[in-house]
Amino acid sequence: MRCSQADLFDEDNAERNKLPESRRVSIRQRLEATLARLEAAATFPWSDPLDAVHEENRFQRDAKMLGEEGAALWARFDKEMDRLYATQG
Repeated sequence: MRCSQADLFDEDNAERNKLPESRRVSIRQRLEATLARLEAAATFPWSDPLDAVHEENRFQRDAKMLGEEGAALWARFDKEMDRLYATQG
């Protein structure tokens, strides 16, 4: 008999779909504001690289809550971070 255990850290699509629209709007607005700040930055905006890691983790976690829409926002974020990391050097 094969046993299966759910991944404790995997996002449950049913839970994501239960996210109230007001919360989705709040998350979307925060992610868009972060993207606008990064897109406007000419150089890496953090003096401490650990702050960048924290922002990446937070952005990714919140983007996952938005499903496909969040995946598109994450792709934009990732592109901007690559550009900004390239200015370090």
